[in-house]
Amino acid sequence: MTIRHIPKVRGDGPKVIVSIQYLRGVAALAVVWHHATTQVPGMSEFLPWDFGVSGVDLFFVISGFIMVVTTAESSITPTQFWWRRISRVVPIYWLLTLLMVCVALVAPGLFKTLRIEPLKLMQSLLFIPHFSASFPAFAWPVLVPGWTLNFEMFFYAVFGASLIMPPRWRLWTVSIFFVGLTALGMFAGPFKSAMAQTYTSPMLIEFVAGALIGARWAKRPWRAPFWLSLIKVAGGATLLVLRDHGPLGQFSQAAGAALMVIGALDHHFSAWRSRTLQAVGDSSYSLYLTHIFTLGLLRVAFVKTVSAAPNLFIAGGFMLLALPACVIVGWVTFRWLEAPVSRRLSHTLRSANNPSIVKNTRSIRTDSS
Repeated sequence: MTIRHIPKVRGDGPKVIVSIQYLRGVAALAVVWHHATTQVPGMSEFLPWDFGVSGVDLFFVISGFIMVVTTAESSITPTQFWWRRISRVVPIYWLLTLLMVCVALVAPGLFKTLRIEPLKLMQSLLFIPHFSASFPAFAWPVLVPGWTLNFEMFFYAVFGASLIMPPRWRLWTVSIFFVGLTALGMFAGPFKSAMAQTYTSPMLIEFVAGALIGARWAKRPWRAPFWLSLIKVAGGATLLVLRDHGPLGQFSQAAGAALMVIGALDHHFSAWRSRTLQAVGDSSYSLYLTHIFTLGLLRVAFVKTVSAAPNLFIAGGFMLLALPACVIVGWVTFRWLEAPVSRRLSHTLRSANNPSIVKNTRSIRTDSS
């Protein structure tokens, strides 16, 4: 691992916050772990797996942080903001959702629980929260990891609309709105509607936490003793592992993710460079969306070749195979699909805003999905 200082970039250009990229990779790997441990019946008994879903909480705090930092000193309009978010998130999600449908029709054994209903497929593509045909108790789209995108799109819609307001009012308006919805869900819920459950979820607080961190950091990045930042990261990780059983109940994961982001923004962490961690962070969105396909293929192959009942050795072997395989597939998808499409759409946006500027730029993303 080589170390060099990374400059902060402000304004309308791409932001490079390398430590946040690393956290995105950690968040994606946690989710992969969570799903990998449940692929083979009985395997989860030998591996801790509940903490993996906390990767989503970390994603949400990072998302709130990035949205504020990337717009703090820019004159971006709501339309421009929404287009950038849509061009970043939607194409690969639509493509993989439709690919899952096609694969399920051709090889139904790969996705053993998947049921396809036209209306629910349309709701999935339009990011409308709904109860799954395959898992009726859960508000999941066809491509299950996309349930988090229903939250993301709601956040993008609200935050984008706030950009018409004076900067000093944006954060307070968005924060009060999301806190109010969370309070409504806590005191008037639970609601029967999937949309109402989603849009009043306590997870909305995680966007607020990230936005508040971003607003503070955008004004003046803080400096603290390195040992204190290490304590913040370790304490945050502990709360994420404890989740709902932590001292703050259902808000333990929000506090944990916020602490990890605050600690990771220490300038010592920001000076670390690792090509491997950078690659995992850059490709974290593709990794997050494709790992279900990779794990499905590995499960089919594993079950056919390993007939013994799961034990610690077998479970560990599967995980040692699954994690690198998911990372590789995610990186290839990012390199050859997500990045080219995103660059092309970004170029289209720049050309539409200023036809005289026609240039290709390569940006390292720090935005979260």
